Amino acid sequence: MKKAVAGAEREQREGASGKWVAHWKMVHIVRPVWERAGEDNQLGRSFPPLTYTPEDAVALVSAEPAPRTVRGARELLSVGLQYGNAFLRGFQAAALKPADAFDDDDVLYLMEDMATGEIRLSILWEWLHKQAPFTDGDAETGARAGDTLSPALFARLLEEEHAKLLAADGRDVHDDSKATTLPVARAIVEGYVGAPVKPTWYIDLLNRSLGNDDLAVARERIAAYLESGAGDGTRLTANPDFDT
Repeated sequence: MKKAVAGAEREQREGASGKWVAHWKMVHIVRPVWERAGEDNQLGRSFPPLTYTPEDAVALVSAEPAPRTVRGARELLSVGLQYGNAFLRGFQAAALKPADAFDDDDVLYLMEDMATGEIRLSILWEWLHKQAPFTDGDAETGARAGDTLSPALFARLLEEEHAKLLAADGRDVHDDSKATTLPVARAIVEGYVGAPVKPTWYIDLLNRSLGNDDLAVARERIAAYLESGAGDGTRLTANPDFDT
């Protein structure tokens, strides 16, 4: 709840006149932020004008200064994998949390949807391909502050987080998904994050494999999507099984 209020305060401060919430019970948590402002909207406020300098242009494609840890990469990866698995099983929204917290009731499940799944993989791609340095070390992997998320480290984290999902009980990872949709979800995450040219959308890769549990077929579809996007920029959105 504190995070929700902090997020609302930031949006109000930056000029938003209201806030979208995922659940109606959140309304009474964030509404007071705008009630305290005492205005129906923010049309009367003035904001600094936008600038269009070369530095602004560079900032658009630069990794922002922010905390980056191996633990954070694990959590992004774990939930990203789980979301892909849930989507391929027909759940467009799912309550998820990192595998390391499955047995910790103090860590809440958060509602994940396509937007949050997309953001998680996008962050991992940015860290890997822009060689953004970790801000803290990690004893488990031996990574030090200043090291980057290398392809080798990403492959290790992917293997380890996938193994945790395979070992999880059916409450957190449906047993009948572990040899069907979960391997496909892993292949999609691996293809997206490892692609030299950033893929257009995670949702496209999921949609193209929806209803397909054949890993070889999934890999062909992933490769075709990445090749098309990196080539002439064509975005492949159709699922071949549904295309009439």
